[in-house]
Amino acid sequence: MIFSGKENVFEQIANNYKKLITTGVLKYGEYLPSCRDLAKELGINPNTVQKAYTLLEDQGYVTKVIKKGVFVSYGNDNNILVDSFKENLNNLLSSGLSKEEILELVNSVCEGDKNDRN
Repeated sequence: MIFSGKENVFEQIANNYKKLITTGVLKYGEYLPSCRDLAKELGINPNTVQKAYTLLEDQGYVTKVIKKGVFVSYGNDNNILVDSFKENLNNLLSSGLSKEEILELVNSVCEGDKNDRN
């Protein structure tokens, strides 16, 4: 990881892990490196890694378990999907589709799923 001067180091670490989680590189239940190990690998203070992990936990990406470590949270998968869906809806609205047209698309997808199950 190469740090830039634009953000705090802990924010850069947190953003890197967010990308790994949202893209599916890190999956539910996978453990992140210990603060000490990651700090040693990156050549930074363990408190900086701790701050990044706390930020990730506050945002729902990871869960800390005392004496076990930090792992990717299950609840985050749903948040990511919802956030992605909202972003896509906003893009559709920005592109000129009406609410009614978007609802028609949603209904057609849902009806297609029902037909696929039968």
